[in-house]
Amino acid sequence: MIRETAPSRRQLILRLSLPLPLLLASTLSLAACSSTPSKATVAAREFAKSACASLQQLTDQLVRPRPSNLTDPYYQTAEQYLNTATNRAADAAQQDHGYQEFADTLHRAAETWQVTFTLDEAEPLIQQARKEKC
Repeated sequence: MIRETAPSRRQLILRLSLPLPLLLASTLSLAACSSTPSKATVAAREFAKSACASLQQLTDQLVRPRPSNLTDPYYQTAEQYLNTATNRAADAAQQDHGYQEFADTLHRAAETWQVTFTLDEAEPLIQQARKEKC
């Protein structure tokens, strides 16, 4: 008669502990991967930094006295800064959806400027965007 013996407590512990180093290695590997930002996230951050730099230039421009003539280079320069910031924010949102609201706010500011030809309605949106991500 063949007698089957139950594994000892020590054998069970050894069996369970063998995969432990492998499990720990896998866990550490996953943790390392999750703490390293993806290429898209890195790209989005760079686009956002560029957008913020353009917003800073725009803010510096808006502090200056505003000419009464809407064809003055002052407005053309400010519009270029806003368009650059809007495009970079859109690029950031394309890489990482966390930047979508930022991009949408700047897009609304640019549209407002184009429709009204004044900064009065666009400026609060520009400041909101700066507060959101810059």
